[in-house]
Amino acid sequence: MKKQYKNNLKFETDNTTLSDEQISKHKNFTKLMHEYQDATKPLYKTPLYKNKKVFLVIMLILLILFVIMESLQK
Repeated sequence: MKKQYKNNLKFETDNTTLSDEQISKHKNFTKLMHEYQDATKPLYKTPLYKNKKVFLVIMLILLILFVIMESLQK
């Protein structure tokens, strides 16, 4: 027996025409390629110091560990 699912999805498409200025404002091929290469590059191949968020988290963890170690020594 196959299960039947009800599909209650409704998509509304707004067919407004965009001006050439609005279209050209979003045309940036170099930014698109940069974001694509960042998204497709695996994290394990990226050095930790080049990823700003990962580097910041690691530095924060090290700072917290340093403070804890200093307080335990006193």
